[in-house]
Amino acid sequence: MQTFSLPKQFKFETSHQAKLGKNLADGLQDAVATGDLIKDEEETLLVRDSKDCWWKLYRVPLRRRFFAFAARSRARREWRALRAFTDKGVPAVTPLGMGEERKGPILLSSLLVTKGIPKGEDLRVLFKKTQGSEREQLLQKAGQAIRKLHDAGFVHFRMQTRNLIAAETEQTGDSTLLWLDTPYSCHFSTGAPHSLRILDLVDFAGNESVLSLDDARALLVAYANGAAPITTAEALHSRNPLGQKLRRIIGYLLAINTGHRP
Repeated sequence: MQTFSLPKQFKFETSHQAKLGKNLADGLQDAVATGDLIKDEEETLLVRDSKDCWWKLYRVPLRRRFFAFAARSRARREWRALRAFTDKGVPAVTPLGMGEERKGPILLSSLLVTKGIPKGEDLRVLFKKTQGSEREQLLQKAGQAIRKLHDAGFVHFRMQTRNLIAAETEQTGDSTLLWLDTPYSCHFSTGAPHSLRILDLVDFAGNESVLSLDDARALLVAYANGAAPITTAEALHSRNPLGQKLRRIIGYLLAINTGHRP
């Protein structure tokens, strides 16, 4: 049951208006009325519609609206990042639309619509139910996907196993990994800096991840692609969560304030 009110109008930009079929406010109303309501909380509404597209509404609570004009909306940041990934050849979910609800300069909410992945499952789910050779293949693909992201110059800044979704390709039926949930991603033209590569890898395979030490070792081997590993699994698992959080915040703030937004 839908609990919180929905925006009646968005100021939006989209390159896939024809695929959505109508304006974003009407489309969101239809998605909520006829689709699967995954989450409806104070700050987040998540709906999967009948075409398997995902509608993510990010609300700004009243207590935070005074500061909301000073930053880009979450939907806009993620929209730009996903498009930048595609431009650089990094596989990611397809963004279909982005909108912002504002009262003057004050942001009230923002909306991101992405193309669905039929039968897709994120790696957090898959790692919890796979073992043996299937798990090894997932770790190899994940390591390669992270390396490709970093070599293309991107740092995720909140990389988790649930940020990669396994999707079957129509032509061969093989599984490929796509990135999603990228609102904090930044881009460096010369490739991701070494310290920030480590930062992402700790988030993905450190002691707060679902991955074990052996999993982390396999991931690092795949990431290295025949070269010397960038670090050790023990180093990933030994980093203190508070220290990691501080490194993430400082690294992100430095990146966005030195011209590295995508």
